[in-house]
Amino acid sequence: MRKITLSNAQRAIWMVLITSLAVAFFAGLIDLGLMFLSPLTDPVLPPHGGEGLGEAAVDAFVWSAFPATVAALGLTPFVLQRGTYSWLEAAVAGVLGFMAAVVIFPFDSPGAVPFLAFAAGLLMIGMRALLIIIGILKP
Repeated sequence: MRKITLSNAQRAIWMVLITSLAVAFFAGLIDLGLMFLSPLTDPVLPPHGGEGLGEAAVDAFVWSAFPATVAALGLTPFVLQRGTYSWLEAAVAGVLGFMAAVVIFPFDSPGAVPFLAFAAGLLMIGMRALLIIIGILKP
């Protein structure tokens, strides 16, 4: 089987595209999972009103697309230079992307912001691992 090699520019394009969609998808799944633990996780989640679980997960997906894209664009210079980025750079990009989204699109649960920012950093670290496994980023 022939191994395909990617240039750093191609790696950056694929990284931004995959991260923008996959991180938002995983954020929706995490939100859905936390809603199943409702009484325990109510202090760390924004209020969802009377909407169903599926609608709340879709709302989380739509809201998460912006911070995921901001984080991916913030990591683009590293990918263009080195073809990869470190786990620490991924975590910082996730937290900063999340915080940019909170500033622009606030929600009614200020106590949830630190927990969700931490979760965004962990999600970006996981996304980095996934991109390395599928061969988009260099190890």
